Amino acid sequence: MRYCAVMIVVGLTFVGVTPALAEDPHWLFSTSINYSRGDYGTDENTTIVYVPFTFGAAWDRLEFKLTVPYLRQTSENVTVTGGGVAVRSGQQARTTEGGIGDILLRGSYIILEEQQVLPEVAPYVKIKFPTADEDRGLGTGKFDETLGVDFAKTFLERWTGFLTLAYTFIGSPSGADLRDSFSWSMGAAYSVTRPLSVFAFLDGAQAISPHQVDPWGLRFGSEYRLTRVMKLTGSVGVGLTRGEADFSLSGGVAFRF
Repeated sequence: MRYCAVMIVVGLTFVGVTPALAEDPHWLFSTSINYSRGDYGTDENTTIVYVPFTFGAAWDRLEFKLTVPYLRQTSENVTVTGGGVAVRSGQQARTTEGGIGDILLRGSYIILEEQQVLPEVAPYVKIKFPTADEDRGLGTGKFDETLGVDFAKTFLERWTGFLTLAYTFIGSPSGADLRDSFSWSMGAAYSVTRPLSVFAFLDGAQAISPHQVDPWGLRFGSEYRLTRVMKLTGSVGVGLTRGEADFSLSGGVAFRF
């Protein structure tokens, strides 16, 4: 059922966007360093360093992104999935492992551009490929698929509101009890000056594992556009529940040609 839903959405997207592919694309590249630490409701802290390298192409309303991440984590009882961090059952030895994480492919299409009253609406599909080493605890060894939609609306000249709703089909390996998850994110950005903006987001999701509570967290950050093609971002996150990392820190750079 999950694969049928994903393929139907992908098929409808390609039917609607084929004319856009005749245009020359804008090319995208971004990378960041993301550090997080927390116990996720267990008795031991987990430290995760996630460094994604994202390559993309955009045609007017259509955008594709491919992310190849490096993942390093010190843990004994969690694993990273396409829907977030999940607690593993059973006792595991505490180890530090690093390597290529799960590759992500994401496609989105703006079906409604922002109007005077209506927001911009952009559905998307994201597929997680099981490229991370399952035996080293860097992934589940299974595919995950996400169907979601992004909303954005500018108001009061300098403010922009954002809302994301998504549902992730989680691939559960043998012996695990991982569950599909609904997630959401809502927030706003304020343009301080032409190159500088600040933002704040509240994120939440259904717990993937029955051994943890629903993760909720706050993110605060800023974005600074150095040139027409280059921008810097930075953010700090704090967990509001034990299902989320206690603390996170992120810094990145993005290019659009």
